[in-house]
Parts: sequence; structure tokens; C-alpha cells
Amino acid sequence: MQVRQLLELADLGVAPLWAPDETLARAVTGVTTADVADPASYLSPGEIVLTGLVWWRPEDAGAARAFVSTARAAGTVALVAGEGVHGPVPAEFVAACRDQGLPLFSVPRGTPFRAIIDRIYLWLWTDLGESLPSTVRTELLDAVTLDDVLTTAVQRLGLPGLALVSATGRVLAGGESTDGQRLPIGPEPRSPFDGWWLCVSQHRPVLDEIVALLSLRATRHRAHLAAQAKAVAELLANEATAGEITPVLVRIPHAPTTWAVDAANELLAASGMTFVVGEAGPGEALGLADTPPEQLLQWCTDQLPLLQALVPERIAVGIGPSTDDLAAALAGARHAANAEQQPCAVAGMTSLGTVLAGLSSLVAQHFQASTIGPLMAYDAANNTQLLQTLRTFLDHGASWTRTAAAMHLHVNTVHYRIERVEALTGRRVLDPGDRLDLHAALLLL
Repeated sequence: MQVRQLLELADLGVAPLWAPDETLARAVTGVTTADVADPASYLSPGEIVLTGLVWWRPEDAGAARAFVSTARAAGTVALVAGEGVHGPVPAEFVAACRDQGLPLFSVPRGTPFRAIIDRIYLWLWTDLGESLPSTVRTELLDAVTLDDVLTTAVQRLGLPGLALVSATGRVLAGGESTDGQRLPIGPEPRSPFDGWWLCVSQHRPVLDEIVALLSLRATRHRAHLAAQAKAVAELLANEATAGEITPVLVRIPHAPTTWAVDAANELLAASGMTFVVGEAGPGEALGLADTPPEQLLQWCTDQLPLLQALVPERIAVGIGPSTDDLAAALAGARHAANAEQQPCAVAGMTSLGTVLAGLSSLVAQHFQASTIGPLMAYDAANNTQLLQTLRTFLDHGASWTRTAAAMHLHVNTVHYRIERVEALTGRRVLDPGDRLDLHAALLLL
């Protein structure tokens, strides 16, 4: 233990009055109290000495200096002065500590010395590498939630604030500060999205046992997720559910399927929704949630960047319609995940545009090339506007006059351009099937 750990007693009101950084690295071997004017007989080297200043009198000008000198000569490494008797620590006592190079801390009225001594003893005991007291271990094992585990560890062992976080930095339990060293918890992470970490400001031997206890929780958590995945597999086999659910498909192409499963679990974990996740195919995971598609879309859109930051591979998320027909819902979610223009999409398939959005980029590019590709090449080579003319013509119901008015052209010019479109594409704009092909190709732009 070092003197600087007294700075971690701010929760008890302990505050530095004079404590330069160079004095805070001194090693601490013990702690004691002294409330006599000459404490020499009660002090040992390396101790932190607590005094209530009961011995001090304002009229005795040299008392403070004599006390501090005696403590320094005995090897005291820091003084802690209480404010319960005289109020604020006397200025001459602060000056004496400064002159003797002895760091000084104050304790407010209402904070018992016992609370400070107990905390210091815990630190000293921890430094000796002793195991957890059986009573504390029992409390930690009996803790209901992860928050209970960390709260018990902090309060009973005198540890600084702890935080348990996921792969994305999501706080699972404990404080909000995730700075400092990260200690891995539980089984080896099986993907960039898997695993727990304990954030600590300073590693101490006792934390190894806390890590071991938390690892039991992590192992149970993984077993719970495995059971959920099995339930999803059974649902997929039956292609039906007991009620309406919303499917969420997570896809990471060319990555192990476990990556997609872990990504889906992390994506939905803090949503507050009831959900299960399982495998859906190579590189795909399926989450089933009790939440409307629009709400899921908002949540996934907000959270997806945290996952994407962990891997270079593109993560696609598709959300299907709420239904009790799982096969249809999964098809919708998979179709939405194909929408490469947006990393997170909800399956609508209520219009030609939403259907086309689910085409893979390779299929979309091939279709464009075989329909309007010649127009795009002709416009680029000749600085013409055949593609724009075709779009305007279709948008205006294949009306020659309205197209001419919209483009500020003569009707004959529109006729000429559309003739060139038909010649280049091999499609007739007044034929319903051909017109649909051209319209679909334009929607894919």
C-alpha cells in the first residue's frame, strides 16, 4: 500500500491538506492512532497516524511542531487529523507538516476513525495476497445481481470503484467509469463481440478472486445464451411461434457464424426487450424480439456503430415484420439485410422500391447493365440526357406533352430521345412489361 491510496477515501470525507505527489509514493506498513502530545512510544516506522488533536491547545504555540517532529522522527509516513474537537485543522499544524515534509489529510466531524482504519487494514491485508475472508466470499457468491457483486466487493474490501463492461464498452454493472486496466472475465472470447471485462484503477491481488467469482457468472451466462440458441433452432424447425414476434437478422459475410450470434446478442442486450438469439445460416444469426419493427429499427440503428467499430467486415441488420409465421418473417428480415445502401433496414416489401432494395449489389448491377446500361454509356460519351428524359417520361405517365413541359423541350425532341432510348435498350416504352423493366432499373440507381 502507498500513501496515495488515502486519496481514495474521499467517500469518507478524507481530504489532502498538504500532500505533494512526491510524498504519496511512500510505502505504508501499518496504521495507528495517537492523541497524546508526545506519541513517540506509540509509533512505528511506515505507519499512517490518525490524531483527533485532543492534545492541542491554541495557547501552546510549539505543541503542533513538537508532535509532527516526533512523528517524522519515528518514521511516520502520513498524518490524518480529525476536525471533531477543534473544527478545521489548525494552520500551525499544517505548516509544521509542510516544514517536516509529512503529508497531512483531514477528516470531517462525523467520520469515525474506525472506518478509516478498517479501510487501511483491508488494503494492507490485500497487499499481503491473502485470500478472501470466508464471510466476504459467501456474500459475493450469494449476491443476486452483478451490481450486487461489485457493490459488495467495493464496500467490504475497500476497493476503488469497479465496472464490468462488454466488448463494446457497455456497462453491465458497477460504476460508469470504464477507465484504467481491464481484466478479462470468464471463458476466452469467441468473437470480437463476446466477453466481459472488469475495469479497475489499480490491480490488487484480491481482484484475482473477484475475477474468478465473476467468471462463474460469465460461464453461466454463456450457458444461458446457448440454451436460448437451441430454442431458436427448434422454432426455426417448426416455422411457427406461439405469438407475434419480430425477427432481427444479423449478417457478417465470410465470418464464423458465432460472430453473428455474439453480435446479435450484444446488439439487443441493453434494449430492455425480451429476446432470444440463435444461428440462422452461414455468417447469420436470428434474434426474435417482442418489439415492433419500427422500435427495433431505431434501437439497432443507434447501436450498430458500436459493433461495427470492432471489425472491418460489414455488419448488415435486417428486421422482418411482426408475425407468427416465422418462415415468412425470416424471409423478410433476410431480404432487408440485403439492402446494401443501408446497414440496418426493416422489411416493408409494400412497393417495388422496397422489394428491389433487398437485391444484392451484384444482382442489381447486372440488371441495370442489361437494361439501362447502354443509355448510361451513351449519355457519358455524348453528353446527352437520354436517361433523364426516360425518367421524366415514366414519372409523367408516359405523356409526351407533360414530359416536354417538365423538361422545357419541344414534343418532337422528346419523341426523338425516346426513340433513341428504345433503340439502345431494345425495349418499347409503351409496352407494360418493358416499361416495368426500365422503371425498376431506374429505381436501383
